[in-house]
Amino acid sequence: MSVVEDVKSRLDIVDVVSDYVPLKKAGNSYKAPCPFHTEKTPSFVVTPARQSWHCFGACSTGGDAINFIMRKEGLDFGEALRQLADRVGVEVRSRSEEQISHEDTLYRVNKEASSFYQKILAGDEGQAARKYLQERGLDAGTAASFELGMSPRGRDRLRNHLAELGFDLEHAVESGVLIKRDNGAIQDFFFGRLMFPIHDRRGRVVGFGARSLDGSEPKYINTAATDVFDKRATLYGLHKASSEIRKLDVAVFVEGYMDVIAAHQHGYANVIASMGTALTDRQVTAASVLCKTVILALDADAAGQQATMRSLESSWKALEGRKLGQRTKTDLKIALMPQGTDPDDTIRQDPTLWEGIVDSAKQYMEFAIQATVSQIDVSTAEGKATAVAVLKPTILSETNGFKQEEYFEMLASALGVTREVLKVSIGNVRGLRSGPRTPAPSEPEGLSNRVFSGVDRDPLEEYVLAVLLHWPDLKTHAADHDGLEFVQLENRLVFTSWMDCTTIESLRSQLDEELHYHLDWLLDLDLGPVDTGSAGKAVKQSLERLRQRYLKEDQAGRLETWSPPKPNSEANPDSGDLEGAIVEVNKRLRKSYHTA
Repeated sequence: MSVVEDVKSRLDIVDVVSDYVPLKKAGNSYKAPCPFHTEKTPSFVVTPARQSWHCFGACSTGGDAINFIMRKEGLDFGEALRQLADRVGVEVRSRSEEQISHEDTLYRVNKEASSFYQKILAGDEGQAARKYLQERGLDAGTAASFELGMSPRGRDRLRNHLAELGFDLEHAVESGVLIKRDNGAIQDFFFGRLMFPIHDRRGRVVGFGARSLDGSEPKYINTAATDVFDKRATLYGLHKASSEIRKLDVAVFVEGYMDVIAAHQHGYANVIASMGTALTDRQVTAASVLCKTVILALDADAAGQQATMRSLESSWKALEGRKLGQRTKTDLKIALMPQGTDPDDTIRQDPTLWEGIVDSAKQYMEFAIQATVSQIDVSTAEGKATAVAVLKPTILSETNGFKQEEYFEMLASALGVTREVLKVSIGNVRGLRSGPRTPAPSEPEGLSNRVFSGVDRDPLEEYVLAVLLHWPDLKTHAADHDGLEFVQLENRLVFTSWMDCTTIESLRSQLDEELHYHLDWLLDLDLGPVDTGSAGKAVKQSLERLRQRYLKEDQAGRLETWSPPKPNSEANPDSGDLEGAIVEVNKRLRKSYHTA
């Protein structure tokens, strides 16, 4: 039994959820107002028999106890698992004691380096750096809060300091604050620069950003990747911003260190930075588990927008919930800075202007359409065709049919054509197909019978994943399926990650270490004598069975949470929404039966 299975087998989801929200018994389930959004009519249901929860209201998402803690506490999978493991007395050893000790050593080296840099900034050598900060409008309290420092001139000052304290210099090299030359000499990596310590979400120093003060290039340099620092997965300022992000339900992304610091000094404590890199899925996911809205503050420069657009599509998909295997309903919005300014300039010169820019941020697809159309001459038929070719894949990747139609309406309006003309130019935008109904198999082909002792399993989900892992080309059959159709969280996470990977090695690197055991188990499943043709047919049918199961449970849950109006009282304001949702579910069910 894996650690994940052991923890889940010892948990009672009612106890876990009850720590955060009062539950009321309702038949075989429990109901409550959803803890993730404001509502009058309870739509949050906890089902002990399945050890699951689901919001049938605005969130339209669900999961198990681990998934609940992930969303409620803003944790990643491994952190949530460890928290629940402590609760039930299960020891989690996803990393060796040697690895944990090594990482702790790197944290200690970084912390001591940060303290050393702060002392230099406060002394005589830091006078020029302090003047620079003063000219940028930063007060001493803010600089101290962000632990800003100064790396001194010379190439042995930090090295000698760490050596005097008894640190192994090889460890300091591994942390990135020292560098080992080809001749074996060990020297300071940073010197003569303003230092920005970079913290993880728990507030530990994992690396540094450094700005030159004498005009030398490059202007900024960062710690190289280490065992505790991955720039593509780290957000500057998140350790300070997370509580305000949760409170406001909004995270604002900026590009640089000074942008973040200026924002926090002026009271905008929900601002974080990607540190000059293209926004990555892992950075977006780290913020999206804390809030419903992510706003990206962009330079008004067209070239900068074009470069940013190349990285935003995958981030948008991540915010649609695919990385977490759930519909997070997190919106990605774009806020454009005035021409020639950055967030730091705007906030210092006119904080109210900054507020207005953030408040008027545009939805990602609205921005994408406008940005694309502004860079292409759409007055010609060729230009219109080019714009459609650029935007069509992104719009088609949206699995919500209503949103997809809304985006095509936006595009038609931006191109100055009718919806009908646009539809003819791109064919069937939903990519639907029809065909004779094929009965779903009673059991997936080649699935071995197994006995699952003490742990709830889902053979259908596991079979689908095993086939998709063995035959990656068959992932095209799963392209329009939602990760939420997988009930077991570990299966959901494997599915959503696998859909974005091309090799098992890349999948393994994306998954938390605690899920490697589950991945190996899926890879070892005996599929029997199945060829590609029969596997493709079976996985299509099995995926439709998963969808049908999800839709039926979604329909039943919505009906269960609906409360009819009392006699002589006003109509339930949610009744219209319920009716529309049930109609849409029935349409999707009919389509699923027709496709299967």
